[in-house]
Amino acid sequence: MNHLKMRKLFFYQDYFLTIVDQAIVSMNMRFSQLESFNNNFGFLYRISKIKFMEKEELRKCCHDQQNGLTDGELKDINCYELYEELLIFCTIISEETTAFQALSVLKKCCGSFPNISIALRIILSIPVTSAGAERSFSKLKIIKNYLRSTLSQCKLTSLATLSIEQQITDSLDFSELIAIFAAAKARKKQF
Repeated sequence: MNHLKMRKLFFYQDYFLTIVDQAIVSMNMRFSQLESFNNNFGFLYRISKIKFMEKEELRKCCHDQQNGLTDGELKDINCYELYEELLIFCTIISEETTAFQALSVLKKCCGSFPNISIALRIILSIPVTSAGAERSFSKLKIIKNYLRSTLSQCKLTSLATLSIEQQITDSLDFSELIAIFAAAKARKKQF
């Protein structure tokens, strides 16, 4: 086998298959997280359909919601109050109301439905929090391409941080930073 074929085989086995395997594992983990998220919070995404749910099923969903938002003794919502609030709130909104529109309606209600408001703010902010991590991985992929495969982990982390926080990086005065760095290096004693 010639040298080029060996390198291609090495690349395929040690690099390509590793990346594909990692991608499959990551996607399976993401989909299982989304499925769990849908099981706990899904009924609130379809908030206008709650009026058509059986009362016992709605009680169970509210109880599961409370369990999902409980940490030790701390509870973000009370399942019994959430249940009562949902029964009343569903009479106020139309059948086409989305979760985001429902949150806008809640803002006008002057705190009359605190448990619904808390639950909706949490479920509507979870996709945003996962987007930040996805953006970081996307930037990392751009930085760590095959031309820069010899970068050390420390340099790679620093470059990723600079790229991810590009708005802050753009506002920095690099000439001042270089002057500070040069002054710090100049203080070393010469022997």
